[in-house]
Amino acid sequence: MRWLRLLLVPVLTLALSGESQAHEPLTLPAGWVTSPGDYAVVHGAPEDLVTVRRLADHAAEAIPGLSARLGVPAGAPMDVVVAPDEAQFQALQPGQTPDWADGTAWPDDGDIFLHSPSVRRGTAPKLEQVLDHEIVHILVGRAFGGRPVPRWLQEGLAQFYAGELGPQVAETLTRASGTGRLLPLRRISAGFPADPLGAQLAYAETADFTAFLAERAGGGEKADVVLRKLLAAGQRGATLSDAVYAATGQELPLVEAQWQARWSSPWIRFSGLAESGIPALFAATLLAYGAWRRRRRYHAGLARLEAQEHEEELRRQWRAQQRRATWN
Repeated sequence: MRWLRLLLVPVLTLALSGESQAHEPLTLPAGWVTSPGDYAVVHGAPEDLVTVRRLADHAAEAIPGLSARLGVPAGAPMDVVVAPDEAQFQALQPGQTPDWADGTAWPDDGDIFLHSPSVRRGTAPKLEQVLDHEIVHILVGRAFGGRPVPRWLQEGLAQFYAGELGPQVAETLTRASGTGRLLPLRRISAGFPADPLGAQLAYAETADFTAFLAERAGGGEKADVVLRKLLAAGQRGATLSDAVYAATGQELPLVEAQWQARWSSPWIRFSGLAESGIPALFAATLLAYGAWRRRRRYHAGLARLEAQEHEEELRRQWRAQQRRATWN
């Protein structure tokens, strides 16, 4: 199962709320360096000084920028901790966190924990991208005032505004579409699957669906307006269906069907089958068989309708004859 955890590391970062003890100032190891700022204070070991300063500069622009796009206050300065190793990453957290997390955010405390570049894998996303993801978690969590944030909303917004819709998301959705495993959004809104691959698919779907809402709005400021409406509806306690209607003016089934349509072309299905490990010839055979089955069901349905119409016509003729016989 270790490969599954490695697969999920670049994707699964956490917003943890209500799980820590009463907020206390961070207790950091002696000799650590700090880079203060109006929006964030970044801490790290001396060997990570360059990273600490780089992230402080990034946070100074990212936090007010993301705050404006989301339409929520930035709030008090956040504490960003760059842990030099996994042991300290775990030990400095105000509560329990899984060992596969690439970064964590604690909205109640305003704390963000990241790994030092020296212990991150080469395939991991840029640290600034992970920081943006966690900043969104803090901003959205603060906007909810300590109330739980629906995971579909929290993760969808964080991934979208952190720019995480890369090849891995497309690959995950292509494979799921090709094998008929896309999860209904109502299923995701009730809670993410517990198994790693199911959770990864839920993350990918929430990211892509959020991006789809932004794209259909026209991008740019129009996209931010729609996503702010989605967030505001979530703050009011709206369900996914109600939030989508508040943001788009359309019912969820229609919007979901439009979103799924871009992952349902024959080429997407073929690619998904091929990437799932099914040989190309067999994948093509499956698609051809599926098309034949659909045509067969269609023509069978037409035949049933024709037979029903014929039977109804015979009944009408018989009833007409009976009425004439009675009248005569």
